[in-house]
Amino acid sequence: MASEKSMREYGAAQSSVYLITSDGRTLELPIPSRSPNDPLRWSLLKRITVMGVISLFTIVGLILVQGTSLLLLALENEYSPESIKPLRLDVLSSIPCLCWGIGALTWVPLSMTIGRRPVLLLATLILAGGTFLAAVSRSFYLHLIARCLQGLAGAVSPSTMILTVIDLTFIHQRPQWIGLFWCMTTVFSDLGLTLTPSIISAGGSWRAFYWTWLGPCILLIPLALFCAPETSFKRPPMAFDGHIISQTDTGKITIYPTWEEVPGGKPMPDEPAPTWKTSAFLKNITFGTQSETGGWLAMRAFPRQLMFCASNPLVLWVMLLNTFVFGGMVITCQTYVLVLTSPPYNFTFNQIGLAKLSPGIGALLAYPASGILTTYLIRVLASRNRGVREPEHYLPSFFLPIILSSVSLALFGIATERRWDWRWILLFVGLDYLSAIATFSTNVVWVTESFPNFAGAAIVVVGAGSYGTSFVLSSVIAPWIQDQGLEMTYIELGVVTLVLGFFGFPINFWGKRYREYIYARWSST
Repeated sequence: MASEKSMREYGAAQSSVYLITSDGRTLELPIPSRSPNDPLRWSLLKRITVMGVISLFTIVGLILVQGTSLLLLALENEYSPESIKPLRLDVLSSIPCLCWGIGALTWVPLSMTIGRRPVLLLATLILAGGTFLAAVSRSFYLHLIARCLQGLAGAVSPSTMILTVIDLTFIHQRPQWIGLFWCMTTVFSDLGLTLTPSIISAGGSWRAFYWTWLGPCILLIPLALFCAPETSFKRPPMAFDGHIISQTDTGKITIYPTWEEVPGGKPMPDEPAPTWKTSAFLKNITFGTQSETGGWLAMRAFPRQLMFCASNPLVLWVMLLNTFVFGGMVITCQTYVLVLTSPPYNFTFNQIGLAKLSPGIGALLAYPASGILTTYLIRVLASRNRGVREPEHYLPSFFLPIILSSVSLALFGIATERRWDWRWILLFVGLDYLSAIATFSTNVVWVTESFPNFAGAAIVVVGAGSYGTSFVLSSVIAPWIQDQGLEMTYIELGVVTLVLGFFGFPINFWGKRYREYIYARWSST
């Protein structure tokens, strides 16, 4: 019996999941519990409602985070270079990248401790407060603080909200749902950004941009309160066919003959509905369903998980790849606006707003390039592996975004330096967006399925590390461009992205034993 159990744990340590049966059926793992608080037991409408709330938050957050890059021309008349020294004006558009990294480091362990719902409520309040502060700010540094608050709140989207999507879905659904979530929110945020010139023209000032989006920020508060129940749920052991089944979100199942052998014993029945006392009502409003979370024990364990992930070359490769792909996208978004508003293009402010449709189309195409393609590849490769899905099956999904990112960055630099037709520039911007969104979607699935027991820590390392270093990259790119020009700078970025991307494939294939070693060390401690 002991040897059988050790074999089951060894299989789980490899993050391998038996997903496809011999007759071609896809298993729905993890198995939903009988609790009404289990998100996998919710109706499709309820799950879509939760997805709708977090998607709306992400759309508004992305619009506010990215919109300032379109306001820089108007802000040049507001802040003189002397008044903002030693900083540059474009720091207002790049500082949210740094705050995304800080936010990921904050929100993920907090969501593991108190739940996803309270974190979402805090983020909605901070986003509304930051937007109001940006609208009324009268100095550059107050505006900078407001931008930091917006970035901190928006950091919930690429971190805790990804965990929410994982909570709501079965293992085989996650590539499509994560891809759909990130691609569609990017598409609608780009559509919202196309309205920026019209908003400023109607309002007569750049402040109109913040006042306009303050309304949706305030609307998100009641939506988060009443339409987004807690999704973090620890499934208790349950009786099935004469045995006791214990399972995790990773798909690992352990079978016990009696309740006495189950760690923690037989679970207690679900608590009755809370009474209508004021304290119980406020607790229910804040925390939603009374699902069990990791508590402060999860917070204490998180630094150790973070250390394991930060020292893992498999996770570090993903972080560095995301740094250059995401950083390249941020730099490109800043550069193409300045290029198209200069001779010989001389785009007007309204035309620049419409140019945001190009990134939107790229993000839309990222869904079939990430979610649909990844799901298809996983099913084919798992079927050929006797129904067992291995984390390495996700690696082929990296090929397309790595190639597109490298090629689009290099060609964007050539097109801008040699003054190609503006259509080529927008085409390369759209391809760069496609690669960035597809890379992020694939990165998330790869790290969470490779290290499912450390999913939160892995997302933090990838998010906090890559977004923080992206801010550094965007900060040093200006002297780099001045020294070598747009063409050579972007060609070098493309080459580094390509080399880094394909260098990681042998590391990941050879890193399977290292992944087993990480799990063995964690279990022993």
